Amino acid sequence: MASVHAIKCPVCSGMKRKVMSAICLSLIAVAATCQTKTTPKQSPGETPHLAFVTEYIRELAAIEHIRESGEQELKQDPTSAPSNMIHSGTLFQLELNYEVRTLRAMRLNPPFEDLIHNITAFYEAKITLWKRMAELGGAFAEGPKPGVDYGKFTAELPQIRARLDYIDQALFEASPLVFATLIDEKADSKGHTSHLIITKEERANLVDDLNADFGSKLDAKNQNWTVSAASVLKSYLLRDFKSSDEPWD
Repeated sequence: MASVHAIKCPVCSGMKRKVMSAICLSLIAVAATCQTKTTPKQSPGETPHLAFVTEYIRELAAIEHIRESGEQELKQDPTSAPSNMIHSGTLFQLELNYEVRTLRAMRLNPPFEDLIHNITAFYEAKITLWKRMAELGGAFAEGPKPGVDYGKFTAELPQIRARLDYIDQALFEASPLVFATLIDEKADSKGHTSHLIITKEERANLVDDLNADFGSKLDAKNQNWTVSAASVLKSYLLRDFKSSDEPWD
């Protein structure tokens, strides 16, 4: 029987061990908070948690698809870097803007009331960075112009990438909280949060979505932050929590 207190994340290894340990602790804290709540599983007006998690998985997959497509395009033609920056930067902006609008139409109750706001804030920061990346690509594509410091532009690129990586890491660290929205707040006879609020079929569908969207990347040793976030969600979905349609102890 699964107790959230007994979770050991299977991706806690190598450089991610310290980060994942902190994440596991945050998940435990949220689950413990849930145990003290007496509110119903789904309050009127609140977005179904399954819908929220399903959308979050879709968003991870969409971002990874744009990243991978841009990387493949650049590998095929390294000279296309400026146009690649414009193309990928624009696609990221369009997708992220859509994601912000979609999430803002959702609402979660305590203890998750700030989760959507925090995620969309990260997305908005990424939109600003990708807009700047596309602008720099346009400057390089136009060719040399008098008085333009292209060296400064070149130096700005790794700074933008570093900020994007930092945000993606923060989103990765939020993934266990996304999963925690699926934990049933009701404690079992041993005082553990051992069940999820979704059925076995719904749970299997989420795992199928992750496998279809990310495939073998979920088993890769060196994952980017987006794939790692998907790996975290899959690892928790496969843990020994019981589904809502399984017996209670």
